Amino acid sequence: MNRKKTIYNLANFLSISRMLMAGPLVYCFENFSTNPYYIKLSILIIIYIVISDILDGYFARISSCVTDFGKIIDPLADKSCFLVVLIFLIDKDYMIFSSFNLFLFFYVMLFVRDMILVTISLFNIINKNHVPQANLAGKLFIFFSSIMIILFIYEINTTIAYVFYVLSMIMMISSTITYFSELKKVRSL
Repeated sequence: MNRKKTIYNLANFLSISRMLMAGPLVYCFENFSTNPYYIKLSILIIIYIVISDILDGYFARISSCVTDFGKIIDPLADKSCFLVVLIFLIDKDYMIFSSFNLFLFFYVMLFVRDMILVTISLFNIINKNHVPQANLAGKLFIFFSSIMIILFIYEINTTIAYVFYVLSMIMMISSTITYFSELKKVRSL
């Protein structure tokens, strides 16, 4: 019973609520052209997603409520919002570069990477009773990618958006390397 009580905390609630914002966010994106209200609403949803991502870990630490469930649901919430928005961008043919959809490439790379990491993480959870935590490179990857997506969706500055695309790819690779080096340490324990 104690374990169940620790799952029900503010940090985990924020992570779950962030995951649930993916649908309304895409709905707003779909309706930009019909009503400017949806542009403002989408900005508010994005602000909520970013702030809740910052606060969930903070609240978990200050209230001593860091749980294995939270370690799993936090990155899952990030990825669900992120992947839903990427699918929207692929569908709308954003970021076509010489008839090559860079968002599709980005999505495939991220999907393959995450499937490998999830499989290895599940193996570690089952066999080592160890749940890996998010690393700084992973957080920077989400941060840079979010800026990139915002720049493309709101058509703010395409050149800077491409710079953030490259930074996102670098951080994706860096976070993967960091994750594997942390796994190596766990295996040696």
